[in-house]
Amino acid sequence: MKRFFKCAVSLVLVLVMSCGVVLQTSAASQQCNCGEEPIVYVAALGSATLYQNAGTEDEKVIFRPETMTYVKLIAKLLIPLVSVIVTKDYDAFADKLIPAVADVFGPLANAENGDSTADITTKEELPTDPTHGFEYSYYFGYDFRADPLVIAKDLDAYIDHVLELTGHEKVRLRASSMGGVMTMAYFEQFGCEKVKSVIFQNCPISGTAVAGDLYCGRLEINEDSLYRYGATALPTIMDEGLANFLMILISGLKYSGILGALIDAVNRVVDNCAGRVFDELLIPVFKANCGIWSFVPDEYYLDAKAFMLGDNPNEELEARIDYYHYNVQCKAGEILNGVLDSGVPVMIVSAYGVQRTPLVPTWHNDSDGTVDLKYSSVGATAAYLGESLGEGYVQKVNDGHNHISPDNHIDASTCALPDNTWFVKDMMHCTTHDGHGEFYRWFFENDDNADINVYTNKDYPQFLQNDIPNQKLVPQE
Repeated sequence: MKRFFKCAVSLVLVLVMSCGVVLQTSAASQQCNCGEEPIVYVAALGSATLYQNAGTEDEKVIFRPETMTYVKLIAKLLIPLVSVIVTKDYDAFADKLIPAVADVFGPLANAENGDSTADITTKEELPTDPTHGFEYSYYFGYDFRADPLVIAKDLDAYIDHVLELTGHEKVRLRASSMGGVMTMAYFEQFGCEKVKSVIFQNCPISGTAVAGDLYCGRLEINEDSLYRYGATALPTIMDEGLANFLMILISGLKYSGILGALIDAVNRVVDNCAGRVFDELLIPVFKANCGIWSFVPDEYYLDAKAFMLGDNPNEELEARIDYYHYNVQCKAGEILNGVLDSGVPVMIVSAYGVQRTPLVPTWHNDSDGTVDLKYSSVGATAAYLGESLGEGYVQKVNDGHNHISPDNHIDASTCALPDNTWFVKDMMHCTTHDGHGEFYRWFFENDDNADINVYTNKDYPQFLQNDIPNQKLVPQE
């Protein structure tokens, strides 16, 4: 009898536990009618930490390196840099520079075909919390070196998981910077049936000139652009007091002539060391980085392939980067219009008015400090930074609307989606505040209207000013 009783109790417990699992699974997949589809944030470059030899005693973070790693690298190179300016022994400097930098960034190199090497992994996990709504986002991180078409498959699986977890049929997507590359690859591969609406925030949808120049072996440090980068970028990325101190220091160096002399000396070092640095460091580390290849704009692409891949490129790698370039980047307008025509509202946010990275010949392009305005907007016509389109300029495409900015700097009529592209002046790359949050929330709260665009809300017209002190986005005047 005791044995029978124990068996009966055990059977009941098993049944209760089984029912609990079934009920739990059912609850997770039960349809939710809250009206607030979950938001998936497709994050920027560096969204996932990359580990070498993860889970072993030799585990090491290779991206992003800790601050002290950068400090040690700079300290290691400071004396050689001062020495080369004096001695002009450029080979001796390259002998110090290349191995020091390779020790930090060398592990980022992919296999020849563009796959990650087996010792480099992330620790990204699927979410387990079903909480969702306008105040929450599910964070999708990824290995930025990977083929965007591979990441697109991961994103599709992630979206399926979030839908199952929250009980919804669609998600809202908010892509930031490189996240836009992965989102575009997703749309090309899987369409937009699972997407309620999408925001692209400062995304290199059509590339970025920094990648184009660097992948063509072009470097240039310009005094005016370096000074202007400090003036426009530093206040947005660091404490105001420190930014002001650095600008006073930089201004003093500029007007005393010291800054110009230092830049001339550095450019001589660049001119004499660039060949070795590219051949022995940058090409070996980055030539098979499919993610960065997605940043190379079309007008640079063939020259970049010749420079980075040489005469005998790996066939699998070339096929991968060609597929993204010609079927996603070069068809961005077609893909975006297809999404919009499917009834999925699209918001493209293109920031400008900030000096772009002052390391390449295209330093004069207007940008958000990283991505050129013309590429993040997918085709806007823009004057160089600090200039205008000229007196009497007439917009290139007459669609019955005025697409010229109040500062006569941008003609948005040439964008892939001229009615769905907003411009934010004086916004540093993906540096947001409460005003951006209110803007994005307005879009998501009204995305039942498939025709939501730059004319829908007078508070959010096509051209906005970033009011940083008051944390607002206001119409340009």
